[in-house]
Amino acid sequence: MNLPTDTRNIIRSFIKTRVMEAEREGVVIGLSGGIDSATVLELVTDALGNEKVVGMIMPDGETESTAMATEHAKSLNVEIEIIDINSIVSTFMRRTELFENKSEIGNLKARIRMSLLYAKSNQTNKLVSGTSNKSELLIGYYTKWGDGGADLLPIGDLYKTQVYQLAREIGVPRKIIDRKPTAELWEGQTDEQEIGMKYSELDRILMGLERKFDDEKIIEKMEVEKEQIKKVKEMIKGTVHKRIFPPVCKIGLRTVGIDWREVIGIA
Repeated sequence: MNLPTDTRNIIRSFIKTRVMEAEREGVVIGLSGGIDSATVLELVTDALGNEKVVGMIMPDGETESTAMATEHAKSLNVEIEIIDINSIVSTFMRRTELFENKSEIGNLKARIRMSLLYAKSNQTNKLVSGTSNKSELLIGYYTKWGDGGADLLPIGDLYKTQVYQLAREIGVPRKIIDRKPTAELWEGQTDEQEIGMKYSELDRILMGLERKFDDEKIIEKMEVEKEQIKKVKEMIKGTVHKRIFPPVCKIGLRTVGIDWREVIGIA
């Protein structure tokens, strides 16, 4: 799965255009110490300059990610703010019984981080840059109104395997590239374990579906199992609500999200 030609320049132009058209002074980005946020940090810094980027590091207690994200941001001379969200999470959990299992608590953490990112963006007149990739967007592997809440998604049209290629090309630190992908939503959590397959397998299936191959052709060309294809299709179908504007009951002549058309400019 090759990286499209001139990807870096296309993304650079996209970032600059979005910030300019929104009349903002740069971007705020959540840094996790993972490959996606590290790659986006490199891209936004390249496009805008380090003085227009703020990195927010929001661990739940001290983790390996804090040190990795801090070291990377400092190497790029990017301003950072570290907020330990442990006490905020604990306050929610003391006040209500709505957050009991791992998934509920994980979503809470993601939405707290989103709230902090937008507070910082409002304070500094910046946009929030998301870090989701195409693989995650298509299967809904993110928290709605959590890490899915952003003003622009620079790598949103790159599969995870392509993000690895771009990261190597632009010089993301090797120890971040080699680290097993994890959202650290709970101890021992890894992305591939939660998804139920390797990103390399997932991406081959998604690319086959993007090209409108039938199952037999995907099995033949992408060397995956039929059950894996079924699983991926179910994940896509079950998360449609994450990828569309909240449905509006149509009453007027033109309706937001249906036939009130708006286009965001690109360079």
